[in-house]
Amino acid sequence: MQKTLLLILAMCIISQNITAQDAQDLHKRYLPKGAKARLGKGRITGNITFSPDGKYLAVACSTGIWLYDAHTDVPLHLLTGHTDIVLRVAFSSDSILLASGSYDKTVRLWDARTGTELRTMKGHNRAVEGIAFSPDGTLLASGSHDSTVSLWDVQTGEKLRIMDGHTKSVISVAFSPDGALLASSSDDRTLRLWNVQTGALVRKIGVYDTDQIKSITFSPDGKTIASASNHSTAHLWDTQTGALQHILEGDNADINAIIFSPDGKMLATASEDYTARLWDAQTGAHRLVLRGHASDVSSIAFSPDGKTLRTGGLDGTLRLWIPKTGLQYRTIRGHTSVVYSVAFSPDGKTLASGSTDNTVHLWDAKTGESLRELRGHKGRINGVVYSPDGNTVADVGENNTIRLWDVRTGEHLRVFKGYLQRITSLAFSPDGTKLVSASWDGTVCIWDVQTRKSQRFSMEPTRAVNSVAFSPDGETLALGSRDGTVYLRDMQTGELAFALMGHTNAVKAIAYSPDGGLLASAAHDGTVRLWNPQTGESVGTLKTQDGGNLCVAFSPDSKMLASGGWGKSVELWDVRTGTPIIELKGHTYWVNSIAFSPDGSMLASGSGDGTVLLWNLTSDDVD
Repeated sequence: MQKTLLLILAMCIISQNITAQDAQDLHKRYLPKGAKARLGKGRITGNITFSPDGKYLAVACSTGIWLYDAHTDVPLHLLTGHTDIVLRVAFSSDSILLASGSYDKTVRLWDARTGTELRTMKGHNRAVEGIAFSPDGTLLASGSHDSTVSLWDVQTGEKLRIMDGHTKSVISVAFSPDGALLASSSDDRTLRLWNVQTGALVRKIGVYDTDQIKSITFSPDGKTIASASNHSTAHLWDTQTGALQHILEGDNADINAIIFSPDGKMLATASEDYTARLWDAQTGAHRLVLRGHASDVSSIAFSPDGKTLRTGGLDGTLRLWIPKTGLQYRTIRGHTSVVYSVAFSPDGKTLASGSTDNTVHLWDAKTGESLRELRGHKGRINGVVYSPDGNTVADVGENNTIRLWDVRTGEHLRVFKGYLQRITSLAFSPDGTKLVSASWDGTVCIWDVQTRKSQRFSMEPTRAVNSVAFSPDGETLALGSRDGTVYLRDMQTGELAFALMGHTNAVKAIAYSPDGGLLASAAHDGTVRLWNPQTGESVGTLKTQDGGNLCVAFSPDSKMLASGGWGKSVELWDVRTGTPIIELKGHTYWVNSIAFSPDGSMLASGSGDGTVLLWNLTSDDVD
């Protein structure tokens, strides 16, 4: 018995080591041009599903599709090719093919064994959220936000027909087990059944006690269709008559997904109340509540043998449960939430990132390894900065508090409170003795780091402040405002030195050049402006490619400027000439934060896709 336990323990340790190593290797594979590492696996943005043979688990993410070994949780492939977040994945019945739909309006086919992309199918003009293979694997159905359902020939990629009828976005599609019917659900509050051979509408079922039908599935015998809605209920319908059989009530929030167990005896739902629930499929009776996620449960899947159940949540975890008992016994971690802030340590060895999973992650900037997780806030992390000596990290949470952490030990040192509205920005003074924070209510606090005493002043009339930055000599504080103005305040006298006007929309980020000669401001008006902070004069305007800017940073030598925002890319500029150098593409969502390494060899970008990309700036393309 003892030998058996030791063997099991050893296998678990080996499995964990393989998982960590393989995940680490994947951080440096499948990268966009110019990137040297990807930190974090990205947000879970769609469903999760097992391959019919039980070998693979596919997860739809902001970065692509993660394929795991379903038995060991070892990551096998990251399938990249979509240019926007992935919303739905589905395996063919022989487990050889994987199909995916995305916000990039395409349907893609992959070889599940090798991770190779086989085909891209275009035809929808909006996001594709519904994907399903026919039982024989010859057809593929796609449902789109363009309100249509399309049928494709899997072998050729040819579009065979379009089913029109829905008046709003199609969210989910499912084939009946015999392949004769195709079901679709929509934001138009209807569930429709189509004849696969002719494309004709067979039946329309109105679900009028909801605003959106988020998920549909057939029972294994094809006699029942289950639908999940955003009004905390699920419905069971008779396939032949369209009659309502049962209403499943008990969830306390919107239901995101519903699925039958392989034997058809049980139903599982995933809910925004942070739970998954199990139900009796025959009676509609509630059986079990599965608790463990720290945020919305967005997806759910039974293993093919029905012995285990997987759930995916916005907390970035994939959890494995035993349906009979409701016990959880394994968790895949590493899927991350929206990254709002990144910062390098002064020595360049560590990178800090703050995200909506309520944590600050510390990463090894060279290897991409996760070093430590700082958890203390009850809401998302809006900003993170290092102290000038690199010993302390300060972060600001959605709960309007600021926390200081010891970088070496991860110990929580102190907390700063006093704001009633969101704290938007944070900055250490160059000597590290002061910490400045700003808020939507127009209040700016200058904190003594040791005593926690503060000096406060308000922008009059009350103007929301989105960003703050100290001049390199610490004598001036720059404030970027929602009214489109940048204010420069003398730290000694407290008087306003300049009001820099020129932006036509909110200023979201500001940065001084390290030599103190320039100040950059990035705004929602699609421009980055350069200012002389000594005279208050505008010295240049950079027009970015894709509208709203959210972040800006100077290189350590003050010769290069980086900007990012709604366009999902990072643009590098020559400061002297104001000309673009290169556009770094690779994120699938907004770029919220950027930071140069202290030696200028790397650039980190944090995105709404839940990842941090590390870019190599030593290549010829950037010189």
